[in-house]
Amino acid sequence: MSNPHFEIRPLPHGEYLKFLICARRKREDTQERYFYEWGNIHVSLMLTTPAVLQVFKRYIQHYAISGVTDDMLLYPLSAMEWDNMADHWLVSNEDLLISLTDIGYVQRMQPHSFGDKNFNLALCTGEVVFQKAGFRSGGGVKLTHWFKKRPELSIEAFNRHWRDRYAPVFLETAGGAGLVRKYVQNRQLELDRVMFKGTLFEHGGVGEFAGVEEIWFDSLESLARLKRDASLRGPLETALAEFVDPEGSFSMVTTERVVFDYATPGELSPPPAIRDPGSLETQVVAQGYRDWNLPKPVMDTPVG
Repeated sequence: MSNPHFEIRPLPHGEYLKFLICARRKREDTQERYFYEWGNIHVSLMLTTPAVLQVFKRYIQHYAISGVTDDMLLYPLSAMEWDNMADHWLVSNEDLLISLTDIGYVQRMQPHSFGDKNFNLALCTGEVVFQKAGFRSGGGVKLTHWFKKRPELSIEAFNRHWRDRYAPVFLETAGGAGLVRKYVQNRQLELDRVMFKGTLFEHGGVGEFAGVEEIWFDSLESLARLKRDASLRGPLETALAEFVDPEGSFSMVTTERVVFDYATPGELSPPPAIRDPGSLETQVVAQGYRDWNLPKPVMDTPVG
């Protein structure tokens, strides 16, 4: 980590903002094509766009796992048939705005519109409730619950139930059974949909969920036990019913791919070339993002 042009200063987990995006492919495209576009072309654009590496401290891709059925889940899969979820970590609302409006980001990202116009957007702050010793990000199976709150509850009451009453029940049941590798609660922060006007996300749902919880497992079999094992399902469903509205709440089951991480001690990525002024990537980006067919001033090498 010796690159003098890129300083890495990890913060505690709860000091980051998490910008979460659920997305899906165009209805005429295959999932294979969509994942190729997202996993290769989109990642290549991100890793060579300066604003991305300036504002995003961690970027995780989540790919929906095939073969998951509702009989394995406490809440059904979304009727929107989300294919993927992206998790971006930032340190401020201003950084999120930069990622949406920076000219380099806009000119490089917006033309690469490979999904449909539907998105589910959330801004959260996360709390690690449990993490198994030796845990490392990536791979495995992750269950994500997108919670609607009961209509009579305030967001403050929802959060109290979730943290103080539900988390202990979850840890005693699922944690006690040895099924869980990590458990995180992400609490809703205010997100103004106006900031997405004119962006790829302007038609997305914004801040529609009170909270998002992430649960890491080793396998689909471990995940399915939460529903299929009555000794686990009963206490969980009873505790969830106190604060979650099942109508509209949904599950996502994914596998996690870490693209880059400058936030997690012990898992830090190498410095990005685009933040080094002397790198080839930086020199290519300096040539501009468009109008390559227009003549540029000739830069002759001085003679003598």
